[in-house]
Amino acid sequence: MIITVTLNPAIDVTYRLPRLTVGEVHRVAEVTTRLGGKGVNVARVLHQLGEPAHAVGLADAHFADALASELPSTFLPELEDVRRTVVVVAGSTTSLWEPGRQAAPGADRRLLDLLEARLANATALTVSGSLAPGVPADLPARIARLAAGAGVPVLLDLDDAALVAAVGTGAVLTPNEDEAERLLGHAPDDPVAAVEELAARNRGPVVLTRGRLGLIACADGTCWEARPPAGIAGNPTGAGDAAAAGLARGLAHGRPWPEILRDAAALGAAAVAAPVAGEIDAETYASVLADIRVEPPDHEEA
Repeated sequence: MIITVTLNPAIDVTYRLPRLTVGEVHRVAEVTTRLGGKGVNVARVLHQLGEPAHAVGLADAHFADALASELPSTFLPELEDVRRTVVVVAGSTTSLWEPGRQAAPGADRRLLDLLEARLANATALTVSGSLAPGVPADLPARIARLAAGAGVPVLLDLDDAALVAAVGTGAVLTPNEDEAERLLGHAPDDPVAAVEELAARNRGPVVLTRGRLGLIACADGTCWEARPPAGIAGNPTGAGDAAAAGLARGLAHGRPWPEILRDAAALGAAAVAAPVAGEIDAETYASVLADIRVEPPDHEEA
């Protein structure tokens, strides 16, 4: 069973419009609302793939009960309430993110206790997304060390102070190019060299996510690159979460890195073709998976 941790969940609202013009009134014909957050989206994709997963995190009581009725999950009622995210798909995609709600004092300790009790049955663990206000920045790093102590592989999809605190844990880190630049303190001239440097600092694998350009990963002194085919249109909002699901599935089953990256890149592309975050288009996934090649990358100019 893969455990996915979400420390700042959301109610995801997706509007689909033929066009979006700032300053005008728009009548929205198609609206999708669902319980979400990055770790919840990872769990949804894993379930679509038939992979056992359990979503864990912090929320309010209403969110916790509603999500538990949809998929296996345990969310502690530690937040004042749950924020909303609004995605407007109108040719291009515009996202509006509300700030998270305040966590109760001691929420981090209670979550660690919950996770410790569940690690005996875990095959992998992910921590994805931002932190709610009041959640210590080092909580994902503490979760990673707890899981590693139980022999469970860990993937951390983080940003800002939480990502900085996670470097050196040895968990798999998945920064995008902007996050990698902030970690390095400069814009890398060569993305492969940047991943190599970050992997050395982390003392563990690093997977650089590059959107349409795919993934670059370095682990144990070896690097690979996976590039999805061009021309897949749709909503990219959940692509990173789908890729994280693929990485977590590969880690859970002890697959070799080239196979893990191929699956993750295909799932990311298949999420773009799906209507909402937390889903993949199965036909796109099967088609893209057959076309992706994973090879040692050439050092390149960014």
